[in-house]
Amino acid sequence: MRSTRHILLAFGVVGVVSLTACADPGPGSGGPTSPSSSGTNEEHDLDAPPPVTVRSGDRSIDLTAWTYCFGNVCADGIPPADPPDVGSPKEVAVEFPLSGWSFTASFVPAGKKECGRVQRGPLMETGDGSFVLRPIGHADTYDVTLFGQGQGDLVVTFRWTTPTDGPFPEPEARLAVLAENDGQVDSYGIELEVSNLASTPEEAQATITVRSETGEELTFAATRGKSRCWPEGTVYWDGPDKRGLDAAGLGEGPFAYEVELVLDGARYVATASWPADVIVGNEPSVALEFTPDLPAVS
Repeated sequence: MRSTRHILLAFGVVGVVSLTACADPGPGSGGPTSPSSSGTNEEHDLDAPPPVTVRSGDRSIDLTAWTYCFGNVCADGIPPADPPDVGSPKEVAVEFPLSGWSFTASFVPAGKKECGRVQRGPLMETGDGSFVLRPIGHADTYDVTLFGQGQGDLVVTFRWTTPTDGPFPEPEARLAVLAENDGQVDSYGIELEVSNLASTPEEAQATITVRSETGEELTFAATRGKSRCWPEGTVYWDGPDKRGLDAAGLGEGPFAYEVELVLDGARYVATASWPADVIVGNEPSVALEFTPDLPAVS
């Protein structure tokens, strides 16, 4: 099954929906089981996931997945330019007829799919087996994308004008240097991403140190990623890939990572261990926690 990272990257894909064969995704990822759900993929005998229903008061909208991997079929599509609008309720109920699925929401200001701040949070399961979604961040009009994962995965999008402020996500950071390839230490390149900062820094540098269990180490400056724009509060480094291959040759693992960030003159340091701190579903990235805390939205 494709990783969470793969599906989230599909949010910005431009192109025609394509259908390809994919492996049976197997059992669910450990998400909550909905008591009111009516069964598994096999019991429904579907080639595509059933609609996700979003409900507010007595109004409901059925959302068809625009990207999914379900059964033996995967489809990568594009988000709707003008998604269905639920109005301005204080919260939204989400219902799905299959058991064992969980959902995460991604909020992006309407009309700013590429450059707007991305704020993510999980949906809470309610006692009747459905889920509830409440506002995240400042009150605004958002395109809300739901990522569902269970026996497969799916993506749907709707528009919501949140009437009140919600909690602000904390800054997050991830780093990918080393990877496992047929039992051997390898590297598929360098990726460092910091998101949900209070604002995008004008200047940002990152220095990465990789240290083997036997003490050999390599220190290098990460290469800032190039793009027309990144979501507000996001900084991304991509490379140099050769340094990843050099790090793979340092010796035996486990490996220690140390990352030093300098954001507009302020210094932040984080450490992690690979593979112990790998983010499940986003391998081979590890999660980073910086000292002092990265500046958050308030």
